Amino acid sequence: MRKLLLLILLVLPLQWSFAQSVLNDTEKLNSLGKLYGYLKYYHPNVATGQFDWDQQLLNLYPLVVEAENKADLSLVYLSWIESLGTINPCNSCDEGGDYFEANFDLNWLNDSSVFTAELIDKLNYIRQNRAQKGSHYVSSGPAGQVQITNEPIYPDLGLPKEAERLLGLFKYWNLIEYYYPYKYLNDTSWDAVLQTMIPEFRSAIDLEAYHKAIKKLVAYVDDSHAWISLDPNKKGQYLPVRITNLEQKMVVFAYYDEALAAQNNLKLGDVISHINGEEVDSAVEALWPYRGGSNDNHRRIRIYYDLLNAGSGALNLTIQRGGQTLEISSERYAFDEFNYREPEINPSSKSLDDEVGYINMISLGGKEISKIFKQFKDKKAIIIDVRNYPTQTLYKTTQFLNTQDRIFAKIYKPNFNYPGKFYFDKGPETQSSKLAFEGKVIVLVNQESISWSEFTAMALQTAPNVITIGSQTAGADGNVVVFDYLGGYRTAISGLGIMYPDGRLSQREGIAIDVEIQPSIEGLRAGRDEVLEKAIELAKQ
Repeated sequence: MRKLLLLILLVLPLQWSFAQSVLNDTEKLNSLGKLYGYLKYYHPNVATGQFDWDQQLLNLYPLVVEAENKADLSLVYLSWIESLGTINPCNSCDEGGDYFEANFDLNWLNDSSVFTAELIDKLNYIRQNRAQKGSHYVSSGPAGQVQITNEPIYPDLGLPKEAERLLGLFKYWNLIEYYYPYKYLNDTSWDAVLQTMIPEFRSAIDLEAYHKAIKKLVAYVDDSHAWISLDPNKKGQYLPVRITNLEQKMVVFAYYDEALAAQNNLKLGDVISHINGEEVDSAVEALWPYRGGSNDNHRRIRIYYDLLNAGSGALNLTIQRGGQTLEISSERYAFDEFNYREPEINPSSKSLDDEVGYINMISLGGKEISKIFKQFKDKKAIIIDVRNYPTQTLYKTTQFLNTQDRIFAKIYKPNFNYPGKFYFDKGPETQSSKLAFEGKVIVLVNQESISWSEFTAMALQTAPNVITIGSQTAGADGNVVVFDYLGGYRTAISGLGIMYPDGRLSQREGIAIDVEIQPSIEGLRAGRDEVLEKAIELAKQ
C-alpha cells in the first residue's frame, strides 16, 4: 500500500506538468499573432523589409497549430528567429526617457506558461537590441502620427483561407497594440480582444461571418474615428433629415433638405420607434457589437445612421409625434442631392442684440475674424458655436480671446524607436493680442462636435472668462489615420493622443462642459434652439 501511494505521489506531478505544458489552438495562435507583430516592429532585420513577412507567417501557421506543447512551440519559434539572422548589440537602445507608457506592455514576453526559458531570453534580447533605423512598415506622418507603409493589400481577396483571415487579424491587432494612442482607454483589454477574436476569425466560413468578425474587431477600438468600409463601391442613400439620440430615442433634430423632409412627412422632434416594422431598440442591440464609438451616446447615433442607411429605396417608419403614432413611408436619396450646409453658412457672425454677438465656426473665414471682433468689442458676451465641423481658424480666433499665449492641449505621439511607447510633444499654443475681447465667451458644443471641432473647443476654452455649454461631444480628438485592411478594405483610427494640459481626457469623455443642457423633443418640435437660448441667458447675467 505504501509503495502504491509513493508511486501515485511520483506520477501525479508528472501528469500535472504534462497537462500544464499542453496548449490549445487559441493559446498557440495568440502567441503567433503577438510574435508576428513584435518581430515585425522590433527585430532589426525584419524591420528593414528584407523578408516577405506575411508569407513567413503563412508558412509558420501549420507548424504552430501542430505543436502539441510549450516545448514544441518554443522550438518552432526559436528556429524561426534563428532564420532571421544575427542581431548586433544596440548602443542607442536606452530604457530611460520621459515616455507616456499607459499603452506599453511587453510582459507577455516572459510568459513561462507558453514560452521556454531559452525563448524568453531570446525575445528579451531582441527588445534590448531593437530596430533603431526606421521601419519598412511604419513611419511618422506629417503630425507625428503613425503612417502605414509598404503593406501588401491583397485586393479582391473575397473570403480568405483560415490562415489569411488570421493574418488580417494579426496585422490590425498589432497596429493598434503598438501605435494606437488610446488603447489604454478601451473598455476591453486589447489582449482579451485577440483571445476572443481568434476563434471568431477561424470559424468565419462564409463572407457574411467574416465581415461581421472584422466589424466586431474594429468596434473593440472604442473610437468614433474608427470605421471600416467593406464595400467601397456601395453608394449610400439617406433620409433627408439628421438624427440624434435623446432620451435613448432616435429623434429628428435637423434637416439635410427641409423641402424633401416635408415631402416625406418628416418633422423636427419626430421619434422614430420602428424601421420596416422592426423596433429600433432591438435593432440597436443587435448591431451594438459591430459598431464602435468613443462613448455610448455617439455609438448609438452611429448605429441609428447604419439602420437608416442600409440598403436603398423607401423606408416604412413608425413615428411618434405629439402624442400620435404615425406610419409613414420616406424615400432615401443620394447624399449629393442635399445642400445641407447652406442654411448654416450665412452668416458666419451676427449681432443677436446690443449685448451679445454670435460666431458660427463652420463658416468663419480667416480674413473676416479681425473685422468681427472689432464689431463685437463692446459686447457683453460673444457666443461661439462649435456644434459643427469648423474651418481651420482656431489660432486666428484665439488671438482675439487671450492677452497671452496659452498651451491648450498635451499631445503624445508614437515612439518609432520603441514601439508601444509614446512621447509628449510641445503642446499647441493659442495666439494672443493686447486687444483681446474682455467680455464673456460662451462656447457651444454637442454630439456634432468631433475631432477638429473638439480640438477647436479646447483652444477656445483658454479664454479668461469662458463658459462651455451643451451636451457630450463625440470624444474623438486628434487626427485620423486611414489605412488598408487585408483584402483592400479601407479603415481608420485616431492617430495622436490628446488631452487637456492638466491631464483631463477629451478622448471618449468629450470636451469639458460647464453647463450641460440637451435640447428637448418638445423644443425641437417648436423649432427652438434651447442650447443657444441658455447661452443668451448666461451672456446677459
